[in-house]
Amino acid sequence: AIMLAIAISLHAAQPARSEGFRIGLSLPMSGNASLLGKQFLQGARLALDVLAPGGEIELMVADDGCETDIARLAMAEIAAARPALVSGLLCNEPARLAVETFAPRPVPVLVAGARSERLLKDAAKEGWRTWRLAPSDKAGAEAAFRLLSQRWKGIPWAVVDDGTVYGRTIADEFRARMEEFGNPPQFADNFRPAQSTQAGLIRRLQKAGVSAAFIAASPEDTAIIAANTSEFGAKFEIAGGETLSGLPFTQEASNVPDGLLAVMETSPASRPGARSLNALLEQRGIEPEPEVYRGYATIEIALAALRSTPAQTMEALERTVFRTVLGNVGFDSTGANVADNYALHVWVGGEFVPVEASR
Repeated sequence: AIMLAIAISLHAAQPARSEGFRIGLSLPMSGNASLLGKQFLQGARLALDVLAPGGEIELMVADDGCETDIARLAMAEIAAARPALVSGLLCNEPARLAVETFAPRPVPVLVAGARSERLLKDAAKEGWRTWRLAPSDKAGAEAAFRLLSQRWKGIPWAVVDDGTVYGRTIADEFRARMEEFGNPPQFADNFRPAQSTQAGLIRRLQKAGVSAAFIAASPEDTAIIAANTSEFGAKFEIAGGETLSGLPFTQEASNVPDGLLAVMETSPASRPGARSLNALLEQRGIEPEPEVYRGYATIEIALAALRSTPAQTMEALERTVFRTVLGNVGFDSTGANVADNYALHVWVGGEFVPVEASR
């Protein structure tokens, strides 16, 4: 599908073709997710400064607080500004409200950060065209299956979760895909999170005789399990999902032995398309946080897609593969980003590196 789209159109970001466009950004500028919102906005403003310095594009930013009630006010503010495109939307609740508010008008909605797979399905049922830059909430489990199924083919393995909704969901989806592949887990278990040790879990895994274990849990708990595995001389391989991207920032990271595997997206800063932005961020003293790159890429897409009418903008979003700092971005018929940036990483010397690079 992506090759077909590339054949149709491949564009780097460029200024919109008409002046006076306004882009509405719904972001969590307050609340627990405010840091992410501020980083995203920093990247978005930087992109406008670099790619459309003439002031012909205006950002209208509203605080959605990553909460439904606050998001309702944000949607009203953005609607009053009559935007040509609405984006940001790092959280699921504001993203749903944005689609319900703007898609029927129709104003193009590009969901930059929220991962709800159901959102696109519900929008399709209503005939509302919506696009999502972030991977779906099921993409991590699917990537784990893709990257671990051959590695663990024919060996006894276990699936373990922390009992949370997130942990159970990822564990169940990964397990289901492995069972479809003909390699069901030999052992399934869960544990009580936020404990100082998981010695009991390690003993159960050793008794089960598994050679590998997929852990669907927080980075802190996974770090404790990995450390306990080494302490007890257990020989099984441990892998986790994309929550492990936060492992380097935890207190437990210093105790994690080399060899812990993580299936997660590659760092935006490491992608070929990000080299110029990396240099610019360093020059301006801006930390290279992932949301900065996402904000920048969102504006790249918007600038390349915006046309004089909503219908033309929507057609551009449907038919174009956009060159961005995150790599090429193209959308399938459901509005999902077809790019796959997941890779298998291994913990070496206190950081995750791609498995290929560690060899």
